[in-house]
Amino acid sequence: MKVLILIPGLPVNINDIKGGVNSALINLLTGFSKKMVTVRVLSFNRDMTSVSLTQFSPNVEIYYIPESGLPHVFNFAFNGSRVVRRHIKEFNPDVVHFAMSGYILLTGLFGLRKKHALVTIHGIAFKEARQKERLREKLVWYSNGLVELLLRPANIIHLSNYSYSLLPASKKGCVTIIPNAVNPVFFDLPLKTATDSRIIYAGSIDANKNIIFLLKTLSSLKAKNIFYFLNVVGDFTDDHYKKEVLDYISNNQLEQNVMFHGWLSQENFQRELVKCDILMVSSRQESLPMVIAEAMSAGKVVVSSITGGTPEMITDRMNGFLFDLNQPEMAIDILERLYNNNQLMQTIQLAAKQTAVSVYHCGSVADRTIEFYRSLHNKHRN
Repeated sequence: MKVLILIPGLPVNINDIKGGVNSALINLLTGFSKKMVTVRVLSFNRDMTSVSLTQFSPNVEIYYIPESGLPHVFNFAFNGSRVVRRHIKEFNPDVVHFAMSGYILLTGLFGLRKKHALVTIHGIAFKEARQKERLREKLVWYSNGLVELLLRPANIIHLSNYSYSLLPASKKGCVTIIPNAVNPVFFDLPLKTATDSRIIYAGSIDANKNIIFLLKTLSSLKAKNIFYFLNVVGDFTDDHYKKEVLDYISNNQLEQNVMFHGWLSQENFQRELVKCDILMVSSRQESLPMVIAEAMSAGKVVVSSITGGTPEMITDRMNGFLFDLNQPEMAIDILERLYNNNQLMQTIQLAAKQTAVSVYHCGSVADRTIEFYRSLHNKHRN
């Protein structure tokens, strides 16, 4: 089977990947590298000046296609669609896979040549737009949602039942639910044998990710003489929110309890994750956070807000913990219960890892994805 995958902005240097869709794709390609499938990836990049080819594995190749300085909508609709048409003619794939929705779908306007196409839905654009505070960001997300609504292929890979419930199947298409794959390295990270009350936060620092909630939780615990240390991996996307966060830390004397690392390479992030006991996610809106899957794969205890698909990842008090953002005392109670509780921590760690092995390993995710490809190809042939 031959598969053409389309994605915008995949870094040439894999170490520059900061997570998200790019990380999910690289993990899937790692799974494909050991399967009977031939894959060509087209990545459209603004920082490229000429076409570059990387042989990811003997059966997986990545073409980096330069973009001009024009807006994505024009690059993808005109130059992008010509590039896709040329590669389809040359490579003759059985299926064309849009690794995400949004503007990249415009590359299929004139180029798919009746090939079976599918898309992976990583986030719900209209819901994401509502969480943005700046008008420009809202408009970008709403326009992405509009493009998705008009051009989305009928065949869809959802990451979660939550996503499927918002974008159900059309009568013409096939739909499946397959979560993102996790880098195999996370499964090999050593488990901690004793807790030292270290929490990690990973991702963009913005109002939606809601780190203020986490800081308020730490402040409440500190008033009870319960001291956690927070490692923040990621960076601010908004200067106003940055000031709000830093002011809160200063006003509540949390400087000794928080360290900001900025964005880290995957290797350095893994090193920080090993040192920590708990991943805490306090987001207002998520689909199926990759960082939760990675933390569970590494045998970490995840404490997460109930949002989007997180209840599908975590069975509360079995392989992690869930709390309601409208009931902050829930998060306080969970962290108070976990504090210096080695036995409980180890029980949850092992359960989390067991879940991750069966659900998120790149080999099993690749198998399920190839099975979906084949079902589309066979349907097309019939």
